[in-house]
Amino acid sequence: MRSRRSSYPGPVQLVPTDALAKQAALREAVQKQPHDVAVWIALSQACQVLTDEQGAIDAARAAVDLAPDNADAIRQYAYSLVQVGRLMVEARSWFDRLHDVVPDDAIGLYYRYNFALLSGDYRKAIDACERLDRVELGNPIISARIARARRLLGDSAGAAERFAHAAARCSTEQDPFPFGRMASLKPVYSALAGDPVAAERMSLELCQAEGGGLADLSHPRYPDDCEESIARLQSRIRGRDLFVFGNGPSLREITSRKDEVASLDFASMTMSLFQIVNDDLLRPTGKQLDMVCMSHPSMVSSQIPAIREWFSAVPQATLLLPLWMRELAAVKGEPEFLLGQSDSIFWYDCYGEHLPSPQEPLHIPPLNTLLFALFVGVLGLPRRIFMFGFDGQIKGSDSQQPGALYYKEDHESYHQTRRGTPEVRDFTRAWLLWDSVLFNEMAPRVLRHAALLFDLPQPPIYNVCPDSALTVFPRITFDRFRRLVSE
Repeated sequence: MRSRRSSYPGPVQLVPTDALAKQAALREAVQKQPHDVAVWIALSQACQVLTDEQGAIDAARAAVDLAPDNADAIRQYAYSLVQVGRLMVEARSWFDRLHDVVPDDAIGLYYRYNFALLSGDYRKAIDACERLDRVELGNPIISARIARARRLLGDSAGAAERFAHAAARCSTEQDPFPFGRMASLKPVYSALAGDPVAAERMSLELCQAEGGGLADLSHPRYPDDCEESIARLQSRIRGRDLFVFGNGPSLREITSRKDEVASLDFASMTMSLFQIVNDDLLRPTGKQLDMVCMSHPSMVSSQIPAIREWFSAVPQATLLLPLWMRELAAVKGEPEFLLGQSDSIFWYDCYGEHLPSPQEPLHIPPLNTLLFALFVGVLGLPRRIFMFGFDGQIKGSDSQQPGALYYKEDHESYHQTRRGTPEVRDFTRAWLLWDSVLFNEMAPRVLRHAALLFDLPQPPIYNVCPDSALTVFPRITFDRFRRLVSE
């Protein structure tokens, strides 16, 4: 495949090969220097690199206990808390503390914006991002954040103006479009500013030349067998319908009508807690689960025996994972199925907010696992994609219980009891809706780039949940789905 040079080729490695040794050295250092705040902060950061959430929190807490007014210690403690969903409420109070100590701290302002949005205080969110815009000059992502808050506030004209401003910032004299780190975001922001024609023109200019895709799979972070991996994916999906299953409350409809899909031919994919779909839908109908998409090592580590059993039972099973987890496994030396080359793993990339581009065609913005799954699904050349169990919101009531977060939420084997308190559930409700807003903005252009870069047709995508907050693809009823597959 042809390539296009870029002034920003992306990082070669996200998890340093000496990460474990560095963590061990810093553990020794804090024993020798227990009153050194900087060493405790460094240990917390080293734990974060290895996704040791509790170690990161404990070390940062030690730092902030030693120096309650130290901005670096407060920032690190707040940042370590916010990585754990159940601790979001506590994290917010520490980011407020950071704002009191350093009002223009960039990380503090970013999270002040996030928490203001989740609380519905859009003016406060705009104020935080306008201050951040003065700290990080010329950043298009900040302009886009202001635009989103204005749109949520009801200021459509102001939002469009800000999105146009964000699009203009995606090219500079040093990095004119279509080059530069932010070039791939320009079509997204142009579409959101109200110019879809310009957005499509930009995507074509970025992703293709002379009518051919420019995907370059030679990035040093990518495995050597990327092309073979895509070919294997296509051998399993090509020409078939792809059913992607989420864990939202609306999944109940298809599990309650599973006999109606037993005779259908489809490739299957689900997210993270894959036993749910296996136990309640696929196995009872004599089907097998083809693909599972995960985006966090905790999901892998908590299901290692189940993954091994799945690989053993389904020879064509494919686990979709981010590349940084490959690096993490290499450093830790486990789990064994992530080490070396494997026909059972498909690797994608997701370290930054930019879209797929010629120099990083497998990179997806780290928005949510569904976006990763759909991107990989498009590469597989399906006839159509049907989404099930993606409500995109917590409704006031449903067929299971009022305000359910998940399908079978009270099933302890499926879900950790980590979001039980009303305040945490309120945060989760707000975060899910915000996640849906971002998905609706980004998904069409991300998937369009995938199709253009790899010279693929773009399959129709349907969301089989008529009241889903994910509105960017046609939302249909289960009965409409049945008619479509019957046709």
